[in-house]
Amino acid sequence: MSISVLLNYSLPVVGVELCLVWLVVRLLLEPRLMPRLFRDSFSTMDLSAQRSLTNHVVSFGLKVICCIGAYSVFETFIRHKPFDSPLEHHNLQGDYHHMTNGDILAFCYLTVPTIYLFELIYRTRISVVSAIHHVAAITINILGLVVVISENQRGFLAETEFKLILIYGTFEMIFEIFPHLAVMLYRIMRDRPKFLHNIFFWTAIGIFTGTFLEQFAIILFYVRIWTRLPMLYKVTGPILHVCFMAAQIHGGRVCLQIAHKMKLEVIDLAKGASSPIEERGVIGADVDLEAGRTIGAAPSDSNLEKEVALRATTLPSALPLPVVISPEAASQVSTVVESGPEEVSR
Repeated sequence: MSISVLLNYSLPVVGVELCLVWLVVRLLLEPRLMPRLFRDSFSTMDLSAQRSLTNHVVSFGLKVICCIGAYSVFETFIRHKPFDSPLEHHNLQGDYHHMTNGDILAFCYLTVPTIYLFELIYRTRISVVSAIHHVAAITINILGLVVVISENQRGFLAETEFKLILIYGTFEMIFEIFPHLAVMLYRIMRDRPKFLHNIFFWTAIGIFTGTFLEQFAIILFYVRIWTRLPMLYKVTGPILHVCFMAAQIHGGRVCLQIAHKMKLEVIDLAKGASSPIEERGVIGADVDLEAGRTIGAAPSDSNLEKEVALRATTLPSALPLPVVISPEAASQVSTVVESGPEEVSR
């Protein structure tokens, strides 16, 4: 039973995907869609923030596309159909290749390194946690591909390696969609902190839930095949498993921090204080879920209650009264301004 013919041409597939993504970004996203979708906020960002936001849009789109593999995952893992089973039963005769569940899963398998490679190349600034996660994911994907191809896509080891990476990829594609969506909504609806607080809070809950479900699925899969695994897999598998789990928990913690920051801005608005967007200096700020910060980052949990109490008792400062001058005085001021600094010194 062969998995998919696409795995034998993995380099051309990833190369074509990267070229297509680059063309879409350069010809469609950057000049047209991004300024229209995010309006003034996009034009006021620096290059680093613009590329970070564009990368979130690209990652969101590619991960949504990868969700087409959900049906094939169900057919393969739940109904236990072979990888080479066709998606539809054709009555036509011929030598052409029918699309199989393995083809869909192989496409999703090869799209994962495309997403991470594009982010590593395209973004001008990337956090250490994110870089390590992406490099590790690409390396594991390549090593898994080497094992699958060296075994001629047949046998226990090839299928086990492919299924194991598919389990990681399935949860990653599904539950990592929401952080990208939250960042895009942060840019579009920056003046609605209460809505953004709910978005980032439930995004964090979704990340923690997905992490728990992923651990359950991985442990269940390991229990079924543990006795047949080589010693190398028994040693490296749990280590990599813990590393990926730590990266996911870190992402959820960052979303909670941003939710706390939005909560403080809601308190500012409720107490009638000055605009929290201007006060906290977050115009054009970049939300970096991997680095865990924005401009005017949220306080720690221990200081959150103190800052909330302080903001609740702080009154907005009084605005200065306008000064009314006579037309004659206004003309004199205009004359002085037009005459320049030499006239003022006289």
